[in-house]
Amino acid sequence: MDAATVRTDDVEHARAEVGRVFCPHRLTPQSGVRDVRLRMEARRVGGVGVIDLDYGRAVRIQPAALEDFYLVQIPLGGGTVVRHAGHTVTSTPGVASVLSPYDVSDMQWSEGSPHRIFYADRRAVHRELTRLLGRPVDGPVRFDVGMAMGTPAARAWLRGLHFLADELAQPTSASLLDHAQVAGRFEQALIGKLLLAHRHTHTELLADPAPHPSPGRVVRRACALIRDHHGEALTVGDVAEALGVSVRTLQECFRRELRTTPTAYLRACRLDAVHQALRAAGPGASVTAVALRHGFAHLGRFAGEYRARFGESPSATLRR
Repeated sequence: MDAATVRTDDVEHARAEVGRVFCPHRLTPQSGVRDVRLRMEARRVGGVGVIDLDYGRAVRIQPAALEDFYLVQIPLGGGTVVRHAGHTVTSTPGVASVLSPYDVSDMQWSEGSPHRIFYADRRAVHRELTRLLGRPVDGPVRFDVGMAMGTPAARAWLRGLHFLADELAQPTSASLLDHAQVAGRFEQALIGKLLLAHRHTHTELLADPAPHPSPGRVVRRACALIRDHHGEALTVGDVAEALGVSVRTLQECFRRELRTTPTAYLRACRLDAVHQALRAAGPGASVTAVALRHGFAHLGRFAGEYRARFGESPSATLRR
């Protein structure tokens, strides 16, 4: 897990340190101002990261094309005018700006506009889109520059972003994301949700999965794969990729055949495995350790789902 904390009032120092986290750029304070009050906390794990950034002054930022990563920039106050890829967006807490890797940007941050910024590696985005589509991505992935944060899908994604920020802020070895399998699954989920929540050049393909000629066969193979490998770092994207279908096609097959989702089926298999492990556990066993080993990162939600399925808490099963 990579981390950087920077505090400085010097413009050149601020430009250099922010450039280390992102990329080289021009940084110009508003006319008549010779300093900034930079406060930056940057943390990254795998192909994703969260950067909390506040210049404390009105500034103009002019980076070249990002090339290797995407950014979702969410003002927590104030506002920002963002010019990117031929579009101009006024970004506020209700409208994020999304920068794709292929074009230069010109941004005017107002004074009093701290930002929470989501970083996603370009290769990780393309890899997750390939999983969702069930085939290689044809052409660059360009997001619309303005992202409305009030939609249900955007709010769900934002909750995931805040969870990522909270876990990345935990001390070493105290974060759920210190577990490589959990971190990898969460990276896929967060990028996948962004691809489904915000419009981009491949949105129509994601929204309209082609019907599969043999949905029953797909579901039988998927269920067997999940039953055999649910104890591994398995995601629904992995299952779809192994079967040669898109995630949306897999979801539609499950809906038609079982009236459920592949995610729900995978979670049920993992809950059953946790139940068996807790019943067989010896002295000194931990509910948390068993849950994490079977891929449950959100322990509060895990406990609720466990109780709903088995009629008792995980700790009650462990005590019996």
